[in-house]
Amino acid sequence: MNNNELITNYFLNRLSPEEQDRFDYLLQNDEEFREQVAFETKLKKSIYQSEHESLKEELKKIEQGVSNKTNTTKWYLAAASVVVLIAVGFFWNKNDNSPEKLFAAYYQTASNTSHPIVRDNGTQNATTKAFVAYEMGLYQEALGLLESAYASSNNPELLFYKAICYLQNNEPAMAVETFQKHLKFGDRLKEKSKWYLALAYLKVGDKRQAKNVLDQIVIEPNSYNSAKAKELLARL
Repeated sequence: MNNNELITNYFLNRLSPEEQDRFDYLLQNDEEFREQVAFETKLKKSIYQSEHESLKEELKKIEQGVSNKTNTTKWYLAAASVVVLIAVGFFWNKNDNSPEKLFAAYYQTASNTSHPIVRDNGTQNATTKAFVAYEMGLYQEALGLLESAYASSNNPELLFYKAICYLQNNEPAMAVETFQKHLKFGDRLKEKSKWYLALAYLKVGDKRQAKNVLDQIVIEPNSYNSAKAKELLARL
């Protein structure tokens, strides 16, 4: 998880204890990180304050328009004002559940469980080279190597890692297409592919399709990340 994702999860109250420790450490020891958090905090408060003040002005106009009404009417107006102001805060918090922010909150790069790397000086085949690049975080390089490895081996699991590389390279539309292709094979990574497909749909802003895939996941309680899928559905 990079620093931007860490800050996003902080504002969404989604940090794990380990991530909170890392956040606190960076806040104390990394000046650039501290400045970024301060900027994001001020920006969020500024936007909220702007919306809040605008609404108060509108309510003031309404109040002036009913100045000659009965005390009972004024009481209802005051009560309504409180409800509306609370609603502003509610909808502001709802905006934190945008598809992009939910993606950042739930996404973690998939680990390599298909082709364990043995470090030696021997000759590496195309698949090994692909996963070495993948594990090193060289996702653009890994994409080309995975494509070559898939062409020679027809191993469908390689499509899953290709799709992850597309997500890492901020190409979610290509990730969606590749996950869909992978799911047709029904291999052992199928359930994991569903979870990441749902996240890829969030990344492209397609909440409807994301919900459809998440619904498929929660139907089967033992499927990959079924608990998280249920939690994520509740936030969409």
